[in-house]
This record gives sequence, C-alpha cells and structure tokens, in this order.
Amino acid sequence: MQEKPIQIYGSFIEDSAKIGQPVHYVLKVLHSKNQELFFPGNNKKFGHFEPIKKEYFSTQTSEKGSLDSAIYTFKFFDIADFQTLSLPIYVINASDCTKIYPKADTIFLKRLLPHPELINVDTMINNVEIPLIKPKTNIKNVFIGGIEILLISGIIYWVFGANISRAYRYYKLWRKNIEFRRAFQRQSRSISQDPKGIQRLENATLVWKIYIEKLTKTPFSTFTTTEMVDNLKDKRLAKALKAIDSAIYGGNFSEKTMESVNIMVEIANAAYQTERRKIKLERKKK
Repeated sequence: MQEKPIQIYGSFIEDSAKIGQPVHYVLKVLHSKNQELFFPGNNKKFGHFEPIKKEYFSTQTSEKGSLDSAIYTFKFFDIADFQTLSLPIYVINASDCTKIYPKADTIFLKRLLPHPELINVDTMINNVEIPLIKPKTNIKNVFIGGIEILLISGIIYWVFGANISRAYRYYKLWRKNIEFRRAFQRQSRSISQDPKGIQRLENATLVWKIYIEKLTKTPFSTFTTTEMVDNLKDKRLAKALKAIDSAIYGGNFSEKTMESVNIMVEIANAAYQTERRKIKLERKKK
C-alpha cells in the first residue's frame, strides 16, 4: 500500500515581537498512520532563535491520516528587521532518517525606536552632562538604611500583602486573556474553506485549547469532548467542536463553522470570568 505524502506546516503565532520577548511557533504534520517520525528537540539554537520550551500534543487520527503537532517557545536577540524560521521533522526510513522542512515563516522585529538610524550619536554625546564624582558612600549608613527599608517593606506587606498578591493575580489573568484574544483573532480573521483558511481554523482551535488548559490548570488537550464539556459546564461546546472538526477533517465548511468559532470565544471569556470570581471568593472567605 502506497503511503500518503507527508504534509508539514510551520508558522509563528505572533506576527511581530520585541527583542527578548517570547514568541511561539506551531509545527504540524499530517502523515500516514504507519509512518514513524519525530520532532526536533529544544536543546539547541535554531539560527537566532533560542528555545525555551516545547509543548507536544496528542496525535489526532482521521480518514486523512495522523496529525501530530507541537508549539515551540523561542526568544531572539538579533536586531535585524525580521527573522525567518523553518523547523524540520525527521522521518524514519528503513535505512536512514530524512529531514523534511515546511515553508519558512517570518516574524518582524518590533522596535522601541522606529528609526534608530536617524539618531545623531555625536550630538547625544556632546549633550550628556558629566556628573561630579561623589564622596565615597558610608557603609554603616547603607547598612542602617537597608535595615530600615526591610522593616518598612515588611510592615507594608503584612498590612497590604494579600491585596497586592490578589491584584497581581488579577493582572496576570487579564494579561493572559489579552494575549489569547490577539493570537486567536490573528488566526481566525482569515478562516475560509480553502486549505489555508482551514489551516488557520486549526491553528485557532489549538490556541484556544492551550489557553483553556493553562487557565483552568487541567490537561485539556488530552480530554475527550465529553470531558471538556463537563469541565467547562457549557453544553454549546460539544456542538461547536463537532462543527469545527467537521470543517477541518471533513471539509464541511459552513456558517455553523464561524458560529462555532464565536462560541469558543464566548466560552473562553466565561472561563476567564470564572477564574476571576474564584479569586474574589477567596478574599471573602478570608
């Protein structure tokens, strides 16, 4: 039986990033069920990209074949206007191992100064004020000042520590929700029934599952549809996932597909509000 050709796809979730900011790269492979392959590890650099972590997801099998996917998190510190990346997969053959590369994707550098080449360095140097050399610091005074700062900080934390901690948790929840919305909207705004549009639908679904998994601290990507519905307490989820799977794996793209995408956003927002209420209830119990 002739094996189906391998389909490999790799792309960044973000379209731009600052130097040192984490960026995420999705690598997916559709292959025959009996083909053995493995993804690159995250123990070495890929060009200017330094790996931070790798998240691998369970194999999904359908009539089209087996789908394996992973998300890599990188940082880069190069000052070029853009960077390109193409991560290979390794296919195990009878006699050797073959590398297969997806089409390279590009991520652009988000500069803090839009036009650094216009800065006149000589003028900046001439305008810098040279401070007078201050007398040597008294170590004893520094030690006493440090003790005072620690005491004041301890008192402030004892009085306001719980409120500060709660405010920080609210901020983290809000920040993660904003990042999810941006990534999800980027993938879902060009969904259509052509292959590229279906690919974006699949990416958006993967972004959604990762967000829900981290938000609820449950292994959501390994759950069945029934388990997902039981955890999120929203019966609309079963129909939404069914419509999306039908579009991705069966090519049945319709108005219900876009309705399901909107439902997934509503469910994610409801889960976000639930986590906020949990923090608020903790405060009342105390």
